[in-house]
Amino acid sequence: MDRSFLSSRAVVTASRKFVCIRLATYESKEEAKYMETIFLGKGGVLANTVFCILAPDGKKKLVRPGRSPQFAFSNASQMAAQMSRLAAQYPRASQNALSDTHLPQLKKVDVALNVAACDNRPLVVTVASSQEQLNEVNQKLLKKAWSEKLAGQFVYASTVKRTDLKALAGANDSSAILLVEPDAFGLSGKVVAQLDASATDANIEMALAKAIKDFQPYAKSHRQHLQLGHQLGIEWETAIPETDADSIRARERQKARP
Repeated sequence: MDRSFLSSRAVVTASRKFVCIRLATYESKEEAKYMETIFLGKGGVLANTVFCILAPDGKKKLVRPGRSPQFAFSNASQMAAQMSRLAAQYPRASQNALSDTHLPQLKKVDVALNVAACDNRPLVVTVASSQEQLNEVNQKLLKKAWSEKLAGQFVYASTVKRTDLKALAGANDSSAILLVEPDAFGLSGKVVAQLDASATDANIEMALAKAIKDFQPYAKSHRQHLQLGHQLGIEWETAIPETDADSIRARERQKARP
């Protein structure tokens, strides 16, 4: 996905009037089926990346779908301008900017850890012994996650299984909210702060703000990062088989390099 579009300040500003969904390709059979209704790559199979802007019904395509914003827009400025025009067509939807009834979380902790490493962002993991208790913890984070100051700053995941935290060094058995710095490859993480379920709003907000302030993103070269991963024998195994032939060939070429 072309970051020159998605990291543009104008596009980020325009996106405040949209629900922006980050799906993890090949990590969910249900999500894959949905993405196939939006765009299919070469050979009529799900591509490694998918992009589209949809109407509030989640079905009507408002721009040309493709592998990236480049399929629909010539540059980031054009994308931002078109997003503003589209948002004006749905004023009721725009009134709900930066609000939602759920955290913007990924389906599994290990996937969220990997995505956090890919996006170079810290991770917030919530954990409780039951779904009811987990919902209460997530409610404490909800307004903060969608606030102007913190929206988009963290990757989120939730679980009722403490065994899902095994890759997070330093996690306490009593913690309900864990702030995590992922390693370079998203296979492990270091807990930099943790709070129990009784934490006050002020304490949670303070911990989140400090985590953002202290976070040091990795300086990554895409090519060198891939080479090092292959040298170390690191390879992510997707939940469902990868079908993008171009992506598979590119990975095999990378492996063959000395």
